[in-house]
Amino acid sequence: MTIVVAALCAALIGALGPEILRRVPEPPVPDDDKLPYAVLAEFRLLRLGLAAAAATMAAVVAWRIDEPELLPVWVVVAGVGALLSFVDWHTRLLPFLIVAPLYVVTIALVGLGALLLDDRDVLVHALVANVVVYGVFRLLHWAGNRFAGGAFGYGDVRLSGVLAPALGALGTDEVLVGMYAGFILGAVLGVVLSRLRIVDPQGFAFGPYMVAGAVLGAAFGPAIYR
Repeated sequence: MTIVVAALCAALIGALGPEILRRVPEPPVPDDDKLPYAVLAEFRLLRLGLAAAAATMAAVVAWRIDEPELLPVWVVVAGVGALLSFVDWHTRLLPFLIVAPLYVVTIALVGLGALLLDDRDVLVHALVANVVVYGVFRLLHWAGNRFAGGAFGYGDVRLSGVLAPALGALGTDEVLVGMYAGFILGAVLGVVLSRLRIVDPQGFAFGPYMVAGAVLGAAFGPAIYR
């Protein structure tokens, strides 16, 4: 029942994706190559696709984690993460006005989970993971700008600030596997998709791999790491 409820709630959030996209303002710097968010919102079967992706991710996490008090965090991450992955895939941008509220909601739900569990270490671990992972991604962003022509976007740095506390609330193994899995998926699938000429090897979106890796970390982190 918990799995079903989590999947349905995440699907409802994912299904709101087109409405959210229609209300997101375009970046202040025009880009003729970028599809407008309003155009993305009209993609055929988008609502169904986002709902299905969000439901699948939430169901996998609900199936595996032992703390149902922390499941609301992952319902929201799955629902909004599906939308962010879609947007990043088509624009190579992660809208600040979606990521920033998601960060606030994630921290709030982690705090609520810690309160329900009567375990303040849950919140402490989430915040520590946030600081450490953000620092690593910030360093990668700097190195990418310095040595690789901006290969690593700052939107990915912001997204790490959402995924890290959600993973940190579950444990260190989840953080290590969840963040590392994103890089592995990005490297392996990125090479395959670039060979198939589906993505540009010099500028493919990393956000979808981060979200997928985080879900894998949340669901299978301890089993993989140990």
